[in-house]
Amino acid sequence: MEPFSTPFFEDNFRQYIEKNRDVFSKLEAMNSYYRSVVSSMIYDNLNKNSEIVRRIRNLDSAYKTIKQEKTDA
Repeated sequence: MEPFSTPFFEDNFRQYIEKNRDVFSKLEAMNSYYRSVVSSMIYDNLNKNSEIVRRIRNLDSAYKTIKQEKTDA
C-alpha cells in the first residue's frame, strides 16, 4: 500500500477508531486522527506544495469513506 494514498488513510482511520473505541466515538476518533495528520503535514518540511495537496486530498477522501461506513455500536 502506497504511503499517504486514500487506502492508506482509510486503513489508518479504521485502526485509530478501533484503538480508541473505549475513549472516543467513531466521529470523535476520526476528527482526532484527521487533525493530527493535517497538523503534522503542515509542520512537515515538504518542499513541494503539490505533494501536500495530494496527501490532504487523499486524507479527505478516506475521511468521507470511513464516515459513511456503518458502525457496530
